Amino acid sequence: MALIDLQGVSLAYGGPPLLEHIDLLVEPGERVCLLGRNGTGKSSLMRLLHGQEAPDDGTLERQPGLRTALLPQEVPPAEGGTVRQRALRGVQPPPGEEEWQRQRRTERTFAGLRLNPEAPFASLSGGMKRRVFLARTLISQPELLLLDEPTNHLDIDAIAWLEETLGRYPGAILFVSHDRVFLQRLATRIVELDRGRLTSYPGDHATYLRRKAEALAAEEAERARFD
Repeated sequence: MALIDLQGVSLAYGGPPLLEHIDLLVEPGERVCLLGRNGTGKSSLMRLLHGQEAPDDGTLERQPGLRTALLPQEVPPAEGGTVRQRALRGVQPPPGEEEWQRQRRTERTFAGLRLNPEAPFASLSGGMKRRVFLARTLISQPELLLLDEPTNHLDIDAIAWLEETLGRYPGAILFVSHDRVFLQRLATRIVELDRGRLTSYPGDHATYLRRKAEALAAEEAERARFD
């Protein structure tokens, strides 16, 4: 059973539609990279999948009890407490998980992202604060991770750790990234958002580039025949 099923979904904010009658299935275990130019609606689509937005039209069905976690591009306003307290605030462990298992994952995540769990959250730079929110999404371990530019503000070692962690993640992942090396190694499917429409390309980024080039060549040939 699909985790999320979008059928004919549209979304607009009083102007031209960002999403126009799109269909999308997210299956368990997939690692989907969402590509598109800035301002095309990628972040809005992720908020839809997370339940923060509702479609203007169409249907959005979620697997009953589905747990999602969203890493947004924007860092929320600063709050008090330590890094540990902020990363664990509101986090519900997966059903049946023991507390020691979550603690072990928490410490591994802090170490991998180079975070001092006892540091005051408000004293961190914007990039380090975003690492804390990335840590929170990973610690919660939902069935569907939604990551908007997860490698932003990460150094090479942290990116390598994140790539390895996501590569063996037990749930599904839908992520936005312009890091071609990262998405080539991680994605099992590319979904492109262009002018309100979604096109799905099964396979890695190299496969996407080849099929995209073939589609553009066919489109150009068809235009030439029409002329």
